[in-house]
Amino acid sequence: MTVHKLRARLESSEVTMPGHFFSSIRAASMPVVILTMMTLFMLVILPLFAGTKILHRWVLTGQPMPQLKKILVIAVVENYLIRQHFEDEMERLLDNAGVVGVKSHMVLPPRNELMEGELKQRIKESDLDAVLVIRPKAARLETKEVVIGGFYMPPPGYYAFWPYWNMTYTQFSTTSSYMEENTVVSAEFNLYNTKDEKLLWSGETDTVYSKDFGKLGKEYANALVKQLKKDKVIGKK
Repeated sequence: MTVHKLRARLESSEVTMPGHFFSSIRAASMPVVILTMMTLFMLVILPLFAGTKILHRWVLTGQPMPQLKKILVIAVVENYLIRQHFEDEMERLLDNAGVVGVKSHMVLPPRNELMEGELKQRIKESDLDAVLVIRPKAARLETKEVVIGGFYMPPPGYYAFWPYWNMTYTQFSTTSSYMEENTVVSAEFNLYNTKDEKLLWSGETDTVYSKDFGKLGKEYANALVKQLKKDKVIGKK
């Protein structure tokens, strides 16, 4: 919720100001309390923008979703550590959902050593029900303002009602902040049925890149498996 929307909701509420402004200390301090709450609100929601977001997805419709008991997970990334952490976490989370997850880095040679025909033959001869392929598409830099905490002191104009009242309709500003730059990686995921090679589930994600590859892999895997369950691709039928 933006600050403008929050302000609009506050202004449109049925709460009325007391008839005598200076008869109550609580009434006089309400603007300061509201501003403080807005600052705390910003501090709480900012961390939620980190991690992985599924921007959009497509799920097979018009026919029953096949029962998926064993899925090969292939992360097509150059960084082997990211691939390993992600596939390891996918194996663990899929197992919790009653599905066997097969890590590609344990069963397939490097991509430049594996011909397409050989991969097809391996999948055909296996007992896999589906193959999940994840690959990065693009990366971009994003800058955001981060509000930081500290000891709060009302600005000079807040200590008397009328100077403050003239400021209430100006744009909200934070007491202190800094600019943070993040690398956001866009990736796509596609789940294919091994029996007929048809697409079952597809979509795109945005992930805030982190040098903590273990955390990065866990966040991404958690987002995908959670969505797989929500879309009833895996889990109890």
